[in-house]
Amino acid sequence: MARLNRFVIEAEVGGKTVHAHLPNPGRLWEILFPGTELALLPAPEGSKLPYKTVAARRNGRWVCLDTIRTNALARYLLDRDAVPDLKGWRPVASEVPVGNSRFDFLLGRGDERLFLEVKSCTLFQGPMSMFPDAVTERGRRHLLELAALGETGSAGAVLVISQGPESRFFLPDYHTDPAFAEAFLETRGRIGIHAVSVGWDEDLALYDRVRPLEIPWEILEKIDPDSGAWLAILEGGGEARKQPFSVRVGVERSGLGRRMRRLCREQSPRVVKVLPIRGYRGMASDLEEALSRSAVSVEPASGSGCGRTFGYSRHPLDCPAFVDVLLDFRMVLQPFGMVT
Repeated sequence: MARLNRFVIEAEVGGKTVHAHLPNPGRLWEILFPGTELALLPAPEGSKLPYKTVAARRNGRWVCLDTIRTNALARYLLDRDAVPDLKGWRPVASEVPVGNSRFDFLLGRGDERLFLEVKSCTLFQGPMSMFPDAVTERGRRHLLELAALGETGSAGAVLVISQGPESRFFLPDYHTDPAFAEAFLETRGRIGIHAVSVGWDEDLALYDRVRPLEIPWEILEKIDPDSGAWLAILEGGGEARKQPFSVRVGVERSGLGRRMRRLCREQSPRVVKVLPIRGYRGMASDLEEALSRSAVSVEPASGSGCGRTFGYSRHPLDCPAFVDVLLDFRMVLQPFGMVT
C-alpha cells in the first residue's frame, strides 16, 4: 500500500497493483502505513479509478475512511436518537447555505431550528480522539460562523463522529492546528459541541453501541501552544550515520513556534518535517527513551546540542512504532498528566 497523493492510493488486489480513490483528504499518518490492509469497493461506472477505498485496518479493527459517507452516518444516528445531547432533533434540510458558507444540516425539533456541521474524526489513541489531523481553515471558519448565528437569533452546533470505539474523550488537535483549537475554546457556550465514537465489525456493519465522548475543557484551557517539545525529522543525520532518516528532539519552555521555524530552515542535514508536542512539560530524555525503542540505531548527536539523534531506515512517519510514540505523548501521556 502506498499513498500517491491526497486522493489516490496504490494497493495490491489479487497479486496485481491497482489504484483506488481515497475519499479522505486527512493526513492519516497513524493509519496508512506500507502494508496496511484496506477495504476496497469497485468504483461507480464512469470513475477515473477502478476502486474506491472504504476502510483501513488499525489495531485489528476497521476504520472507515470514506468522509463522503459521514453525513449519511450522522443522519442515521440522529434519526435513532443515538446522540444523547441531540435527542429529538431531526434533519429537515441538507447542505444548507448561510451567508458565504454551507452547513451540513438544518435540524428541527418542533418549532425549533438548529444548524449542524458534522466532522469525521479518524485520529485516536488510547482514550482520546482528536480533530483535525491537518490544518483546517474551513473548519475554524465554520466554528466562528456557527457562533455568529447566535447574534441573529439562530442556533448552531457541531457533531464530531470519531472512528475510535475505545475513546472516552475528545479534544481539538491543538498540536496540529492551534488556531482551530483556539476557535473551539472561543466558541464554547455559544454553540453546541457534541462528540461520539462509533465502530465497525468485520463486515463493516456499524456497532450497536454509540459512545458519547467527554470534552476535558480543563486540559484545553491550560495548554500553552507556544511551549512544548519538538521532533525534527532529518534526511540523513550526520557524517557517522548510515540511515536515510533521523530524528532529533528538543523542549522549549517558550518560543516553540520560533524554534520550529528556525529548524525548518536547516539544510545540513536538511530538516524535512518538524512535529510539535504542544504544552509538553516533561524532559527531552523521556521522549528520547521512548524513541530509542522505535529507532533502527541510536547514536550521540553531532553538534546539535539536543542529546541523542535516532536513525530510521525509512521515513519515520512510515514507521508504526515512531507514530505510536508521537501519538502517546500528544494524546495520552501529556494531556492526562502522566508526564510532568
